[in-house]
Amino acid sequence: MKKIYSCLLILTFFTSCNDDLNTHQEVNTNTIASRAINEVFPLNNDNPYDNVGQLHDDLFETYYASGNLPSDIYGIINRVESIANSNNTFISMKGANYQTVAPQRVQYILEHKNTCIADIISNSSMTTAAKVSLADFVNSLIQYFPTEFSGDVLSDFVVKYENTIIASPLFTTNDKRIMLITTSVARHSTYMARKKPKKNTDPDWIIFVGNIIAATEGAEDGYAKAVTLALATGIAQN
Repeated sequence: MKKIYSCLLILTFFTSCNDDLNTHQEVNTNTIASRAINEVFPLNNDNPYDNVGQLHDDLFETYYASGNLPSDIYGIINRVESIANSNNTFISMKGANYQTVAPQRVQYILEHKNTCIADIISNSSMTTAAKVSLADFVNSLIQYFPTEFSGDVLSDFVVKYENTIIASPLFTTNDKRIMLITTSVARHSTYMARKKPKKNTDPDWIIFVGNIIAATEGAEDGYAKAVTLALATGIAQN
């Protein structure tokens, strides 16, 4: 953990990066399938990209509900892409320029757990202020998760950060898009890790560090890529 923190400190020295606005079409929040009224989910209606995290969880559960799960990265990616392409919400997010998840990127994240957070954030198109803020959030969440066993408290922790992003005049539209996609995946993932009853057939419900930072990288290419790259990396890490 100290190694991760030390890597994040270097972000304060980064020069300004390209903050050109991403032109992807806004996600239609009405496309996510309605959930049962008696179920509790870590929703944040103020986050305009919250359905990215919801879709991630939907595909995650669909993946583990299927049989004969692959164990290698290529197999995991193929299964994730297949399940995603059977989901109408994913199709509506996909767009014509979508490219499938590259096994090399999943492998890189898995093999560089002490540096991938700093590397991916520093190479993103966010401004320096957004990079420093998001790196600090991810590092704080990683340290906070092992000591907090309430999914509601963890969800509130993320929501408070999201509210500061939304209200801040320091961040560009592109900054907020990448940051809020990342926090949506992080909030849903950490909540499910604490709330989901574990069965023998379920995956280990742990916080997926690679899953969260993969959402940041995927967000550069769009909503759909944020979902599939995060999902494939999280499954491979598990």
